[in-house]
Amino acid sequence: AIFKAGAHVQERRDRRGLNPRPLRVGIIGYPNVGKSALINKILGRRRAKTANMPGVTRSLHWIRVRTDESKTSLAKEFELLDSPGIIPAKMVDQSDALLLAACNCIGEAAYDNQAVAAYLCEWLKAIHLMKKEGSTCPEWRNKCKERYAFDPMKKSEETGDYLTGEDMLFLVADNTCRGDPEDASRKILQDFRAGRMGPISLQLAPESEKDNGQLAVNFGEVFERKQRTQERALERQQEQKQRALQAVETAKERGLELPPIVEAGVIEKEDDVGKGMFEGW
Repeated sequence: AIFKAGAHVQERRDRRGLNPRPLRVGIIGYPNVGKSALINKILGRRRAKTANMPGVTRSLHWIRVRTDESKTSLAKEFELLDSPGIIPAKMVDQSDALLLAACNCIGEAAYDNQAVAAYLCEWLKAIHLMKKEGSTCPEWRNKCKERYAFDPMKKSEETGDYLTGEDMLFLVADNTCRGDPEDASRKILQDFRAGRMGPISLQLAPESEKDNGQLAVNFGEVFERKQRTQERALERQQEQKQRALQAVETAKERGLELPPIVEAGVIEKEDDVGKGMFEGW
């Protein structure tokens, strides 16, 4: 695939009367995403230094890859550039920075473990509230119950609110780390990075062109207040429907004659209420 993609380079050199030379391929990306590991995989042996932490590769390093055909032509060789991780200078969004820290793409000295762990929990809770957990974090809730002994989506009995990210952090501390929030934050981040919380995607696939590459994850007090209002409205609607069904059953038991539209249970708009009661008068 590399030779096919770079064939035009050798053709241009040949037209200019230049000797063929190995193709050069740069591998760039965020810190600690597996650039050096990919090079080792291509080579089939360990040439690039790797570790499960950002900042291991500190300088540019060209690594030549030879094939069986490279003995007769340099055009059958290529060089891979192992480079340090790059974070775009225009990344000013604090949310993106915290998520990168959660993914271990930023050195530990640059962030606070407790803040990152709490934000990660808050982010995953928001995905659940958006009903998108099936495609992004299907096992997170159950894994929290198994490993941390609490349900992250359970509402407080006193306030009726969901747990915040900080609430979850301190629950992990109390249940598994003898009350130490720093140990709890490291435990949460290590479990997330090691895949112990199941498959997790922190980004949501876009649903339209207006989503700018990814679906926005909404959370915070305003979003949760709106979510609670919708849930209460749905509960009231279900309660009213249940009461109406009970009233119909009670009326039938007492032998009362109901309008046909009520017996059928088809009331699509408010104007239909009472319809048929006085028909024929």
